[in-house]
Amino acid sequence: MRPWAAAALALALVASVATGRASAQALPADADRDGVVDDLDLCPDSAPYEMVDADGCAVCECDDAWDGRGEFLRCVYDEVHARRADGRLTRKEARLVTKAARNSTCGHETKVRCCVMFGAKATGMCKIMDEVRCDESLLGGHVDDLDVGSCFPNPCVE
Repeated sequence: MRPWAAAALALALVASVATGRASAQALPADADRDGVVDDLDLCPDSAPYEMVDADGCAVCECDDAWDGRGEFLRCVYDEVHARRADGRLTRKEARLVTKAARNSTCGHETKVRCCVMFGAKATGMCKIMDEVRCDESLLGGHVDDLDVGSCFPNPCVE
């Protein structure tokens, strides 16, 4: 958990204890698990491993009109380095964040996440590809175009 999120959680727990309502149910909800409690989260649907600001909104928004893939990745890498330097991000968390960024459509204007489902399997294969190639007749299975985002973790689960 990020230090500022831990501080917010600790403050909420202290306030809960002070009012006599401390219990296991007193923990604030964080549905998207971005480290910002739902009551304060201005962007409640953050993607997994997306770096967010104190309001819970993406620091390097995937939908932004980047001037290329390198610009998006530079934003992510700069933020990872800054957070690693000040202790807000562990080495493991940094690896997961960069893996999600590298396995995303962000910075590619014509790419989408394409889920290819085969047979009766509940989990499909997520591939970043040109939108025109994300087609059932070309790929030989049931295909879902998921628009922009990352294939890590795999979003292709029924």
